[in-house]
Amino acid sequence: MADKIFSGAAVDRRGFLRGGIALGGVAVGGGLLSACGGPGGSTGASDGGGPLTIGTVIVDDTLNPMQEQYTTFQFNAFDALVRQLRGDDEATPRLAEEWSRSSDTVWKFKLRQGVTFHDGSPVTVEDIVFSFTELAAQQYANATAVATIKEVRKVDATTLRIETTAPDPLLLARIGQVFVVPEAHWKKVGADGFTANPIGSGAFKIDSFQVDSGIEFSAYDGFYGAKPKTPNISLRYFTDPGALASALEAGEIDAAQNLGAESIKTLAGRDDLTVKADFSGNQNMLQLNTTKAPFDDVRVRRAAVMAVDAAALNDAINFGAGTLEDGQVAAEGVFGYDKSLKRTPYDLAGAKKLLKEAGAEGAEIEIFGMNLYKKLYEAVGAQLQEAGFKPKISAVEVPVWVQTFRNGSDADVFYRGASYTGIFDADRMYGHVSSSKKPFVKDAKWDRLLEAERTEMDPDKREKKLHACAAYLNEQAYVLHTYAAPTVGGFRKGVSGFDNTNGLMLLLDSVVKEG
Repeated sequence: MADKIFSGAAVDRRGFLRGGIALGGVAVGGGLLSACGGPGGSTGASDGGGPLTIGTVIVDDTLNPMQEQYTTFQFNAFDALVRQLRGDDEATPRLAEEWSRSSDTVWKFKLRQGVTFHDGSPVTVEDIVFSFTELAAQQYANATAVATIKEVRKVDATTLRIETTAPDPLLLARIGQVFVVPEAHWKKVGADGFTANPIGSGAFKIDSFQVDSGIEFSAYDGFYGAKPKTPNISLRYFTDPGALASALEAGEIDAAQNLGAESIKTLAGRDDLTVKADFSGNQNMLQLNTTKAPFDDVRVRRAAVMAVDAAALNDAINFGAGTLEDGQVAAEGVFGYDKSLKRTPYDLAGAKKLLKEAGAEGAEIEIFGMNLYKKLYEAVGAQLQEAGFKPKISAVEVPVWVQTFRNGSDADVFYRGASYTGIFDADRMYGHVSSSKKPFVKDAKWDRLLEAERTEMDPDKREKKLHACAAYLNEQAYVLHTYAAPTVGGFRKGVSGFDNTNGLMLLLDSVVKEG
């Protein structure tokens, strides 16, 4: 049985859109990093809430926890060594009850005892090592989580050792995305067989799954932590936000994840419904190609930034529910966000003046992106045209956009997009600035700034380095700032504990309805 893993190769892009591209974590110092105890407080019996149905437009096509990222089924039916969600300053214990770091690259994890999978078999060190090994070996979509890991090794029956190739301040957030499977069952039935009969160690078991209808969950009586408040929950799939909103309004479902922004208006004022909008974790990130004219001239880039009225875009497209970007890639709530940094004010006259000074009036530019966001490109294009540019919109099918993202683009403005799925850290988007086979930015100073924050293990020092990255990007005007997309959730009267703020996934253990 293998007891270690080596993972240094480039990650395959299977499941690319879930791997940090928009469809749309702070590490702590050495020594003991967490205390014993189960997540969510003391254990206890379920409150016994009645069966509950949640609708969503986020559809899974597989229940392989290695082939998806940041999904509801992963976080409820499976478990990882640790968990670090949005708003968590530190990782919380899950399968590991405590951990320590002996150097910038070597970590040890002490496993929680008595944890079992849904079939009653114990969760062992071997199961955890296998899960890391299989993830890297098969290069599943979630293999991005182990890209910095050099070795995972069993120390003894209760201890695991992880070594990274270089200091990685985001390691805990990354391994919180590595969901553990039972080695024996996986090897017996294979990946396809496992998907048909998934066994995890989370608070819920998966009773059934239909790719065209949804998932049935039931509480796992053997779970080590707090018991779910509702024993049986149905996650029902919908093809579009309009149908989802109609089902919520009609009482066919108890709660809804990722309603369309228009629901903020159409479902407002009802006594039987609560509708809330929040930052989804997805941002647009329209990047300017600085390797050729006209955006090789910083004056032209600044003119484009000044010409974009982000507030008007947000009002028109999101009914004001999106989060405006403050002159930086990171949004408020993401580690590395600098509250002192503000975007260049919308100034159409100033944009026209800069464009004229640069001799770029009438510059023809191509705005390229996936057709899901064509409305955004057209609105941005109209604003740039008013400033003196001549934009052309190229909105393509998602597979074409993915291929272009991989191979590089010659467009002048590219919808890069990014998602903070699982890692609410500015580095998640900074990695896009100079990446791809045809990077839009070739800047040695930027590369140095990026490398400095990526290897800094002290949180306070790292935050300052992330702020330096933000200030430099703002100064160089490498990105057109618009807004971060909202996530809109709703629930019926009598439902409590429904939290739609984690974007792509829902935690189900606290959701309950009266009766």
